[in-house]
Amino acid sequence: MARPIRAKTVRQAVMLVGRRALRRLSLEAATFRFLERAPGNGGTVRGQLHLHAVSVAVTSALAADMARVRGEAPHLAGLLHDIGKLVLPIAFGEDAIEQITSQHPSGQGRVALEREILGIDHALAGALLAERWGCAPEVIQAIAFHHGGPTGIAVPTPETACVQLANGVADMLSGGEADHPLLEAALQCLDLDSSALDRLAEAASTPLGAVASGRLGEQVSDTSQLAQLDDLTGLANRRHWLQTVRGDLAERGTGAVLVVSVGGLADVTRTHGYGAANLVLTEVARVVSRHGLAGRIGGVVLGVWIDGSADEAMAAGALIEAEVAAAERDGTPPVELHLGVASAPADGSDLALLLEAADEASTRQRDAARGDAPRRDDVSMDHRRAA
Repeated sequence: MARPIRAKTVRQAVMLVGRRALRRLSLEAATFRFLERAPGNGGTVRGQLHLHAVSVAVTSALAADMARVRGEAPHLAGLLHDIGKLVLPIAFGEDAIEQITSQHPSGQGRVALEREILGIDHALAGALLAERWGCAPEVIQAIAFHHGGPTGIAVPTPETACVQLANGVADMLSGGEADHPLLEAALQCLDLDSSALDRLAEAASTPLGAVASGRLGEQVSDTSQLAQLDDLTGLANRRHWLQTVRGDLAERGTGAVLVVSVGGLADVTRTHGYGAANLVLTEVARVVSRHGLAGRIGGVVLGVWIDGSADEAMAAGALIEAEVAAAERDGTPPVELHLGVASAPADGSDLALLLEAADEASTRQRDAARGDAPRRDDVSMDHRRAA
């Protein structure tokens, strides 16, 4: 602890460090040892989970201090935020997880691919496990939403925002791409500006061999050097689409979000190859782009902002389904489209709320088409709706 006074007994050491800090150190040490021994998480990133957990926990606690968020939830949730990565290999097999992590070791890309292939992501799996363990609701919620939930930008609580910032800083220090929309939403929730990221980076542990590039705040706040188009589909990328829609919603107060989730691409990949799946997604994106301001907001999720009512958005969705079906008759491999609509102000005045409502509508449509029973997270994960 780099104290100037040397402790000569254990009692003196406890008094100097303080019980709160000692409790955190004990939790970090125990969690570090457990995650260091635990299998899973995919071979491409095995051996890093215990280091990342402690880094995020320490940084979450600092973010909480900066924003005056009381309690131990940010620290504990930071330690356990990725615990779902140990659950998925047990549930689905290590081969399936290896396939995912070989394409996207971390970040939004991994989360999106987990949902597409497995039907659940590691954040929600970890939250379900924490719920079974009897963790506090604020800890469960922070684990579930550390990647922004289904919409990618949901920040339901200040405790969640602390973990999101810490996870984002740790990823950037390890050379990963910044999740700009989520970081901005978390900073806004805590009433902090982007310069706070540099203070968090100074405190973050970087044992992965990464060197901080410095000025993380500038990396997040500087939009002039960021591309506005998605490389694959040609639609607006996630950051640009969210910023544009958020600004239009704030100015007008009305409009509708249409979420188009493209299912079946995993089957296309297995039968025709990864390139064919990308081609199908690109063709669907081309159709979607004709019906409003379209963007790729997730791996296989497209968003359309429509300057109109929910009925107009549903009509646009029907046209998209018909046009995609016509393209399939021309030889395109078949896919499933799951659509969801939400409108302002009926479903909320915040973009995160609209995306959450549209995503839930899309999920209900998918489950109804397949005749599925309500999912575990639909039944008891009340914190998911809290966004």
